[in-house]
Amino acid sequence: MSRSSAMLVILAGVAALLPGALRAQDAADTTGLADIIVTSTAVPLPADAVTSAVTVLDGDDLRARGIRFVQDALAEVPGFFLVQPGSFGAVSSLFARGGESDYVKVLVDGVPANQPGGQFDFATLSIDNVERIEVVRGPASVVHGSDAVTGVVQIVTRRGRGPVTASASAEAGTFSASDVEGSASGGGPRAGWSVGGSRFRTSGTYPFNNDFAAQTLSARLAGRPDGVSDASLALRYGWNTFHFPTDGSGVPVDVNQFSRGRSLTAGAEGGRWLGSRVEARLALALSRTRYEFDDRPDHSADTSGFAFMSARRVDAGRRSADARVNLRAHDAAMVTLGAQYELEHERQAGRLTSNFGGGPFEEVQPPFDRSRHTWAPYAQATLDLPGGLGANAGVRLDENEAFGTFVTWRAGAAWRLRPGTRIRASAGTAFKAPTFAENYAATPFEVGNPALEPERTRSWEIGVEQGLAREAVTLSAAYFDQRFRNLIQYVFGAPGEPTYENLGAADARGVEAGATVRPVSGLTLSASYTRLRTRVTDAGASTSPGFADGERLIRRPSHSGRVGASWRAGTRATLSAAALFVGARDDVDFSAFPSVRVRLPAYRLVDLSADVAILEPARHGVGVALTARLENAFDEEYDSVVGFPGRGRTLYAGGRVHR
Repeated sequence: MSRSSAMLVILAGVAALLPGALRAQDAADTTGLADIIVTSTAVPLPADAVTSAVTVLDGDDLRARGIRFVQDALAEVPGFFLVQPGSFGAVSSLFARGGESDYVKVLVDGVPANQPGGQFDFATLSIDNVERIEVVRGPASVVHGSDAVTGVVQIVTRRGRGPVTASASAEAGTFSASDVEGSASGGGPRAGWSVGGSRFRTSGTYPFNNDFAAQTLSARLAGRPDGVSDASLALRYGWNTFHFPTDGSGVPVDVNQFSRGRSLTAGAEGGRWLGSRVEARLALALSRTRYEFDDRPDHSADTSGFAFMSARRVDAGRRSADARVNLRAHDAAMVTLGAQYELEHERQAGRLTSNFGGGPFEEVQPPFDRSRHTWAPYAQATLDLPGGLGANAGVRLDENEAFGTFVTWRAGAAWRLRPGTRIRASAGTAFKAPTFAENYAATPFEVGNPALEPERTRSWEIGVEQGLAREAVTLSAAYFDQRFRNLIQYVFGAPGEPTYENLGAADARGVEAGATVRPVSGLTLSASYTRLRTRVTDAGASTSPGFADGERLIRRPSHSGRVGASWRAGTRATLSAAALFVGARDDVDFSAFPSVRVRLPAYRLVDLSADVAILEPARHGVGVALTARLENAFDEEYDSVVGFPGRGRTLYAGGRVHR
């Protein structure tokens, strides 16, 4: 039996052998969901009135399936591809619909978490105390400004409802891994609260210098003092340390190289209806990330004749205020007028170690400390008619201290033709601001260009969703087309001249398809598939084989898909199986000189999980459950990036106590 056939047999076996009781919710597109979606338009809309492609991931479901990090949950989203080069803790990049890895806006309870310029590392973002994850695919700069080029990921912390509940869990597994998590929540008609914390540790997949530890604390308080007002406060703080022995080509050579990170998001939002037709809202947001890298010279690597950064520290932050007025012009229409102010700041300092000239020396690089601000008025209209038509249109003007003005727009419509059938179409533009280094760097080898324009996209999509057998079967398909322009590239110039220019261009288009089947109560079968085509249309000044005219964009698979089965047997057990397929993709091998373009082969991963109750809180006051998760069950060998092998078979087992 082939390995592919064995995967299907396992999935079919899980579906056939387990008895069901209650309905389970797997990752699903908006068809069939009764959810209210906020991320797409920043105003609450029924899921079937949203014109963008939206996926909602339920936090309880993810935890029941043993998923601990957001990056593992996002791997289930059509059109999304996560790349993590090497072991736990290595920087994880998200490529959405073929866009760059800094083209997705990440929000934590409405607070932008990206560094200035769009970078975000998913490696340490955990799902503890997460109520849901809303994922929007497509341009969303009208609502969310810079970075929302190919999508938005919003993490929503538990709001807290009903009697006080609490839980604590512990697991241990392969690679000396351990995971401890605890949370509590509660609430009433006027207020709700939640708190949570977790700690994950592992010795990593390499034989030396590969320890990784990540801790998270989160809290949320929400209140509704009367029928016309609401307010909320949310906080999430994480810190981690990652030791890694690998050089740029993946060879383990360093015994003391490590990085340390800190991240904070804090947000406050409130609103009040000033009558039956007018609502005023104000949102304040603060995010800060601190990254430290240390690689002092050691005996394990010969650095003779080379200069390398032996220490680096980056401190970046964003502060913003968003004020808007929602005007309910009609029972089915909402007009939003708003303005946002954002202040970004970044400070860098480093130490350069060199052996040029016959002896080692160290040079402290001059610190880099800059800030920039943005004013952005915007307007949006949404429509949700009882007859089945939903529509939205919006425009935004960003006035940035560095690049000046930039206008984005978006429009879409959704038609509910009959019960279970929906057709939607949307188009729009989006942008990503330059990084601080691209604007302001001032070193011998890197000089910023204040005249840079933002990278931009113009895209459109059309989709259809069909529910059958009273939503027991839901089908979806979408075609999207995106054009990326003004890509910023490094160029060689005369000393003191800017080393960055807007030169490159690329296209990405593809098809996303999905299906969810619930044949009996408690059982959910799901499948998704993405066909992606990318092409470099203007290589600009690039001399790298990774960005050449007519070639595919690297690290984006042309084919990818997932099939899954999840069975929830009442409150007694949740059993799940999933198979992920990642097609062949191009990459660049930096171990050779000059570097060469290579083709990485396709691979398949199978994950199995179980969450089985041995005591139920309804009878004993306290519930106790045993948990287990097997990742890469067939021990598939693959490289996520050239020279960086993916994790082999990994087993976790533990338990959970809750009340």
